[in-house]
Amino acid sequence: MKQKAFIFSVDLQLLHNLEFYSFVENILNSLNEVNQELDFRKETAQIRKGLAQFDMIFEKKKLIAYTQKVNELDKKRCASFTGLLQCVRGYTKHFKKDVREAAQVILESIESMGSKIVYLNYQVKSATFSSLCSSWQDIPEFAEAFETLAMSDWIKHLNEDNKAFEAAYLERLSAQASAPKAKLIDLRAELIKQYRVSVKKLEAYCLLEKDGAMELCNRFNKLIAAYNKEIVRRKNKLAKES
Repeated sequence: MKQKAFIFSVDLQLLHNLEFYSFVENILNSLNEVNQELDFRKETAQIRKGLAQFDMIFEKKKLIAYTQKVNELDKKRCASFTGLLQCVRGYTKHFKKDVREAAQVILESIESMGSKIVYLNYQVKSATFSSLCSSWQDIPEFAEAFETLAMSDWIKHLNEDNKAFEAAYLERLSAQASAPKAKLIDLRAELIKQYRVSVKKLEAYCLLEKDGAMELCNRFNKLIAAYNKEIVRRKNKLAKES
């Protein structure tokens, strides 16, 4: 008879390195909190050792800083674009005909790129902003329209924000690429092994109705549910983009 599974399944192979590290770190913290009631000393020692090696190779803190910078710059360029778009839409209601027509020319150029530009993935969004800025600067009809609205500075502002993001994004990619992939793969495999050993041991404790076992099981499941939700969100996003 198959043993009852107390703990949700999660495909750890689908987690990005930072996500994977965070997941295992949370598992370790949970195990440490119950070590006096349930014996996970061997497992926590192995997981702690693996995380230390992972951190040394992957430089987690540095990559988190890169990621935060990328996120902030993405928000900044999106805010610039949204501000430009709102201004243009406002001018389509202007009392002067030439202003309305100029605004409509710009608006149509934006709408030709789709209705949800700010929700595109990083690379596609960068290419879209770059293409728009180049067109607005180089094509006389667009350049004149921006001059009519006295909004030429908006092009420069968006272009600068987009280039700042691209530089930060490339910097993060370079930092990620510098981590030895073979070693990270081996470390991930070992940490996954130790996680599974811990899960089997915890489920055995649950069967024996050991004090604190079900509480720890519930903590594991809450954490797993959050990561599974992110995995599903990412899969759905990729499906929409393909």
